[in-house]
Amino acid sequence: MHIRETLQAHLADMRPSEAKVTRRLLRDLSLVAECSLREVANKLGTSDATVMRACRAAGFDGFQDLKNHVLREFTAGEARGVPAVDGTYGADIAASLAAAEAGLDRAARLLRPARRVALAGMGASQGVALIASDILFTLGKQALLIQSEQTAAFAFTPPTDSLVLLAISHSGETQFPVRIVNEAREAGVPSIGVTNEPASELAQAVDVLVPTQAVESSRGSYAIAPRICQMTVLDALFTRVRRGNGAPGSR
Repeated sequence: MHIRETLQAHLADMRPSEAKVTRRLLRDLSLVAECSLREVANKLGTSDATVMRACRAAGFDGFQDLKNHVLREFTAGEARGVPAVDGTYGADIAASLAAAEAGLDRAARLLRPARRVALAGMGASQGVALIASDILFTLGKQALLIQSEQTAAFAFTPPTDSLVLLAISHSGETQFPVRIVNEAREAGVPSIGVTNEPASELAQAVDVLVPTQAVESSRGSYAIAPRICQMTVLDALFTRVRRGNGAPGSR
């Protein structure tokens, strides 16, 4: 397994501070190859200890062990970075698509036969859910945006066959969508989660995880980058559903 895949695979076991460091390193492994521990910490705006914890959470003995593995891949010409994508959020978009790849087919298999899709999200994620509901209608799905416990009770009233829940939360810790996912499980409704934190409560509760990988700017992203990444992975998901349904333009 390449270093990039190793780091990605361990994100679900990391604390938020460790995951944030790891996501930054995934953008540019040359930081590890070319810089000292102190220099990496300074460039990432964090402490030496946090970088060390991130390295150990990824299964390495420490920063030097990670550096040795990265240098070995660089020397062998096997180091793999995030594909280049033009645009302000190109790195976030490319990293999100790479992270989501493993879950997209499973999520598409859940959505294709579904006749109804319930969607849950709060704040800016609710806006993404609203856009997703419009797209689902074009795919021939009945979409219901869950905005309250009453709406959830209506959605999960039997019969619930052919119903799937799509829950969206950047942090994965917003309690309303987490609660809706748990209610869906009790009702026997499968769930798909879109979140930036694979170790979060939401990520652990859903049946299929489709992660994003936005890196928060030290100046603040104004919630734009996370939403662009959410829409990007959802677009990839809906494209797979459309093609699997044999819609016009499918291959």
